Amino acid sequence: MSDGHIRPRVATAARLVFERQLDSLARALAVLDSTLDRAAYRSARAAYRRAECLLAVYGPTLTADWNGPLPETSEDRPAGPLGAPAAFQIVEAALFGGETPGADSVRATVRTMADGLRQFRSLTTYLDIPEVAVLDALRLEIARVVTLELAGFDTDRSGDAVIEAATALEGARGLAHGWAPIDSTLGAAAAYLRAQPRFDELDRLAFIVGYANPAWQATAAARATFPAPPPLRRLWRQGAATLFERGAFDPTAYAPDFAPRATTGLIALGAALFRDPRLSASGSRACISCHDPARAFTDGRARSAPLGSHTKVTRNTPTLWNAAYQPALFDDLRAGSLELQAELVLASPVEMGGGAESAAARLRGDTAYRERFARELGSKPDSAVSGRAIRIALAAYVRSLRALNSPFDRAARGDTAALTPAERRGFNLFMGKGRCGTCHFLPLFNGTMPPDFVTSEPEIIGVPEHAVARRGRLDPDPGRGGVDHEATHHAAFKVPTLRNVELTAPYMHNGAFATLASVIDFYNRGGGAGVGARVPGQTLAARALHLAAAERQDLAAFLRSLTDTVATPD
Repeated sequence: MSDGHIRPRVATAARLVFERQLDSLARALAVLDSTLDRAAYRSARAAYRRAECLLAVYGPTLTADWNGPLPETSEDRPAGPLGAPAAFQIVEAALFGGETPGADSVRATVRTMADGLRQFRSLTTYLDIPEVAVLDALRLEIARVVTLELAGFDTDRSGDAVIEAATALEGARGLAHGWAPIDSTLGAAAAYLRAQPRFDELDRLAFIVGYANPAWQATAAARATFPAPPPLRRLWRQGAATLFERGAFDPTAYAPDFAPRATTGLIALGAALFRDPRLSASGSRACISCHDPARAFTDGRARSAPLGSHTKVTRNTPTLWNAAYQPALFDDLRAGSLELQAELVLASPVEMGGGAESAAARLRGDTAYRERFARELGSKPDSAVSGRAIRIALAAYVRSLRALNSPFDRAARGDTAALTPAERRGFNLFMGKGRCGTCHFLPLFNGTMPPDFVTSEPEIIGVPEHAVARRGRLDPDPGRGGVDHEATHHAAFKVPTLRNVELTAPYMHNGAFATLASVIDFYNRGGGAGVGARVPGQTLAARALHLAAAERQDLAAFLRSLTDTVATPD
């Protein structure tokens, strides 16, 4: 009989491996506390990477505090500066970046990490880590390596990103006893990285196609021998082996619970509404007026034209392609669903000038619309046309605008000839020297953080009022700070998708940059601070990237390889 107390679990093989990894990390942190030098730091990072696969699952708060990104703001944790360094990054900056917070301060950071680990380790006897949980964790760890670690997301100063990625795979491999295909593919992947340790020179496409994909597929094959997981709504579908295969992403992952399944008829209804000027109060503007399919659903303007005689300054019109794969919409992330985005656009006095309910009132006299709404949403014709129904139909249409079959996608699935040599070099620059992949994450190339794809943190890059090489002035738009009124979020904006970026000029929230070349030059100089603007809290590193002219051309070539405007079904 149970006495109401939680009792220790029988140790599985995976838990015993995990506990040994944690004990090694504890010893490494003790040495780092004692010596506080680069060698000790590297040993501690290696120990952390070996434990990362299961620690990220069973100790997510620790991994966030130690390695970022820091947890979301809550009542217990007030909003801090965007991009604030986690514990390991504080130590790394002190030892490799020349920053001098003081040895006592750095040691206090290390001791806090050790205290947290000690507390966590005291509880591991209560963990049940079955084989199926290990397989799910391995799938996520491979994704973490591909998307974050090989982009240098959390290893900015030491230059050890590739070696650390290899170490993470070796730690994961230690959990793969009994699964020979997983053991061998993870071993081969780690060996490939150790043979190419230079961050700027690693051939990441070769790694994805030749090593990561096979490791994922071996893991999926083993996972298929167990019962299917309970159905959960996740952006990266649980049944998808890799991040790059067709159908890997669920476009309904961020949809509200009230959103029905999008049938062909509902999508067609949304498409008709998208083109109907009666949605605007003036009857002069439709959604398509600003979101032109021929321009990848943008309008080619620096800023969208305000409705009627309004003079309020607007923002650049974003593409709607792959909007389904973003957990928050608008440049300031003020909408958490496409349904809410539709309502806010319809109600905006400078966009559509009315609202969903007033649009519904204008459409109720249309017999054809009443019949279509009733048929698609299962309601009576007399009450079928409502503001909520309009939002649902528009959102269903926008969710259908999904295109993930660009030349890059085909290359990542194995057809490496789909990329030219220049595009392939550009991909390595994107993930390496250019540091683009630390904000525009693979494989969606937006700001939604893999491998969980739950959050999308805004960034402060210091976009100037105009494209200049020096004496820049920060654009006055408050961005996210204008929504949540947090001073540390002033001039912070959503990280947009780079898919179809070739077709969506001009760029940035204010359309300041007319060409891809000018955007790349801006980043190459170090963002707003690099062109002389005063940018408090810039999250983009202010140092120059030193990309040569040929490298900038290769990077632009890669960005153009993300072009695809042919909607793909689930």
